[in-house]
Order: sequence, then structure tokens, then C-alpha cells
Amino acid sequence: MADVVVIGGGILGAATALHLADAGVSDVVLLEREAALGTQTTAAGAGFVGYWAGELEAELAEYGMEFYTGLHDRIGGDLGVRRVGLLFPAVSEPGVEMLRQEHERELPFAPGVVMLDAADTERMAPILAPGSVHGALLQPDAHRVDTVRVMTALEAELERVGVDVRTGVTAEGAVVEQGRVAGVRTSDGPIAAGALVNAAGAAARAVAARDGVDVAAVPLLESRFTTEPIAGVARDLPMLLFFERDLLYVREHDGGLLVGAIERSFDARSRVALEAPPRTAELSDHAARDHERLARELAGVIPALGDARVRERASGLPTWTPDGRHILGLAPEIDGYVVLAGCNESCVTHGPGLARLAAELATTGTCDADISAYRVDRFGALSSGDLQAAAEHQYLLRHPPAAGVAAAPFGIELP
Repeated sequence: MADVVVIGGGILGAATALHLADAGVSDVVLLEREAALGTQTTAAGAGFVGYWAGELEAELAEYGMEFYTGLHDRIGGDLGVRRVGLLFPAVSEPGVEMLRQEHERELPFAPGVVMLDAADTERMAPILAPGSVHGALLQPDAHRVDTVRVMTALEAELERVGVDVRTGVTAEGAVVEQGRVAGVRTSDGPIAAGALVNAAGAAARAVAARDGVDVAAVPLLESRFTTEPIAGVARDLPMLLFFERDLLYVREHDGGLLVGAIERSFDARSRVALEAPPRTAELSDHAARDHERLARELAGVIPALGDARVRERASGLPTWTPDGRHILGLAPEIDGYVVLAGCNESCVTHGPGLARLAAELATTGTCDADISAYRVDRFGALSSGDLQAAAEHQYLLRHPPAAGVAAAPFGIELP
């Protein structure tokens, strides 16, 4: 019998299983339907770890930075974890005003956040064309993370601490007896268990629905691409994020650049079936190709993007909620059923901290943080259509509403 079964082998699930084992839980089973851990949305992650929202999220971000740095130091080798800082360059004067508003918003929770003039911005990021930017906002503590290398390290850690990792096994639902989790049904047969954590990513809603649990997390297509190595791209290049260009993001990756952006609208190619989301290999790559065109258009700001050769495209299905905040808590009416979902494209940043809290919930039924804003049942009953529309609206809030006006903070409207 397992003490806890964790469903999902991405960063959320793997980090939860590791935290459970580190807390002394002796029998932890991690289920992943794919042949290996971290091959789906996690593998397509941009790897930007910064301060995206408010006080609770800032604590999660700080924990994430400590977690990845500790993993890097413990494992040895190069996991692609570096404190390089995050720059938000402004390509116009209204863009500077937008960043001033964002600066004021971040001051209470983002350590050292500061406005830079154009000269300092260009010194920090030499790939910017001289005279192309008007200034920038800087988060100096932000970290860059290579999600593929980190997942390889996490898999080694799970083996070290004795977690029973079962790949190629699909979770089919919970076994519930007298209102409490008693096990998990799987494609390999049932597993007796005292608790489960649903960290199934894009499939979290579908998995929970089999047990009558409503998880308001909608998978939405996101894509990015990487380039071949580019002369002059240094490993300590700050991560760049352009509010005025569809949140186009750029960071160093294996001597080249990793580039992506957010969508301006949604159509059938970007939506997936909530009851049966596809694997990443089945996703359209149209968004990545759109981002390539957007990147070429930014060649006046980053000349290297003008003729950079694309090495790889990747797509994933991060899940969005109607209020842009995570879902973390015990499922109503089923003791021992923990839901960890709704990454809102912040899984790499907030995942380790959320995993620590999920592990506490699975073992004690409570945790040391006020997570009431993340409770599972806070949305009530929404139709699939209303849920899809609300999640898409929240996603699109990240676009500035007008020139010189800051966008909603990554879709999260704080109380």
C-alpha cells in the first residue's frame, strides 16, 4: 500500500513526490502516463523564474529560486540554473510609462526591482541594438532554468529518496471509500493508498471529473522556439520580456536564443478538448511559427533575430483559471484528495513552492500558508463554455489595454 500516490510527472508532480519523500513519507508512488517524466508541457517551458504577482506568489517565487539553486548545487554539473536577472525593455516612451506603473506595483514584493535608463539597459543586454530602447524594468534576482535538465535531475533525486516512479501508467480515477481516498485505479491495476495528489497538468480537470471533482483549469496552447548558436549571445545574458510586443520573451539557450510570446486571440487550433487533452506531439505548431514572424519584426531591437536559424519548436498546454490564480487544496467531500492545478503559465516559478504545500496537505490535511485564494471550489459550477471563455479572458488580460497603460499582472487580479 502506498502512503500517497501522485498523478503527473511534470515539475508539479515530481516536485511534490520529492517533497513527500523528504518529509519522511516512506511509500510514495508517482504515476506518469508517458514513457518518461517531464516530456509534455514541462519540456516546452520557457524557464523564466521571476516575480509575477503578489505577496503569496512572491514567497513561492523565492522558494522556487532556492529550490532550483539547491538542486543545482546538490546534483552537480550544469542544470542551466542561473541568476541572470529579468529585463523588461521599453521600445517607446509610452512603454517606459507602462513600466513605471509596473515598477510601482512590484515594489512591495519584488526585491531590488528598479528602473534603468536606456544606456544601462543596453549595457546589461548587448544584443539590443544601440538606440533601440528607451529604458527597462529590472528584476535582478530572477533566475533562468532549463526545464529539461532540471527534470533529469529531479528524476535522479526521486530515485535517490526511493520514490516508486511508474511511467507508461495512466491514472483512471480514485478509489473512494466512506468519503475518503482508499486508492487509485490505473491502467496497470489498482493501487491502495491513503491519499492522492492530482498534479496531472493539462489532464488535471479530466482526471478529477471521473471522481466528481470540478477543477476549473483550462489547457491553452503555448509555443516557443530555439535558434542555432548565435555569435555574441553570452550565457549571462539577462532574460528579456517585451510588454509592448505580445510579451515576447528571449533568453540564452545553448549558445542561441529561446523565444516565445503570448497569443492575441484564440481559435480552434489553440483550443483542446477539456475532457481529453492531447499529447504535446499532437499539438499544432502554428503559434511557434507566428512567434518566429514576431521575432523577425523585432530585428530592429535585437538584430540577431533577423536571420537566426530555428533549431527546434515546442508547444505545451499550461492551464489557466478564471481568476489567473492557482488551484491548490483538498477536494470537497473527498478526504485525502489534493488538487494541484492551474499553473497560469507560472509552473516553473511557483511549482516547487506549490509542491511543498501540496505535500503538507497530503500528509497533514493543512499547510503553513494561507491558500484560501487557491481553494478548489471557489468558482462554483461553470459550464465548460463559460469556463473556457473566462480562462481565455484571463490569459488575454496580459496584453496592455492601451499605449502607456500597464497590463494586468500576468492576468492575476489581486484582491
